[in-house]
Amino acid sequence: MNKKQRDFSNLLSPHMQALKNTAFRMTRSRSDGEDLYQETIFKAFKCFDQFKTNTNFRAWIFRILINSFITAYRKKIRQPQKISYDDLDEYFLFQKAHNKSFVQDNIDDAFGEHHFEDDIINALENLPYPFKLVVLLSDVEGFSYNEIASIVNIPLGTVMSRLYRARKLLQRNLWTYAQKNGYISNSTRLKR
Repeated sequence: MNKKQRDFSNLLSPHMQALKNTAFRMTRSRSDGEDLYQETIFKAFKCFDQFKTNTNFRAWIFRILINSFITAYRKKIRQPQKISYDDLDEYFLFQKAHNKSFVQDNIDDAFGEHHFEDDIINALENLPYPFKLVVLLSDVEGFSYNEIASIVNIPLGTVMSRLYRARKLLQRNLWTYAQKNGYISNSTRLKR
């Protein structure tokens, strides 16, 4: 193993699982996620000479992952997904939490915790790509807003706006799901 390979491997090792997990979440497919992960590693090693020592390697390699995904995504989808933001209430969950019929008393806690975890993953996967991306980078991978802005190459304000809207969409989708599946009383109605 030469010096370049050793240096690259040492920097990559702590981030391999996070890269792989993010690739799987972004593509929603094990095989596509593996391809994206492998492509990212290949591109990163190929241009490792361009990496500046003593800078944020994690952000650098995630930027390569995101750019690779965007390139593939643009090839597959030509039309952006349209969403109405008119009914995203700022205090949606706060208002619902204060409703005394918020959650039915007969839900088994252990079942609810496991089932809700799957539902959260599904709700996240169903977010439109620009929103899903910032949630993954912020809430799952722990990047700061400034790091996300650098990785995705968008202004800081856009990161904050997308993250806010993504969280509101997640809240609304999970509330609707919980209501449909009987976790929340049917008498509880969404205020518009």
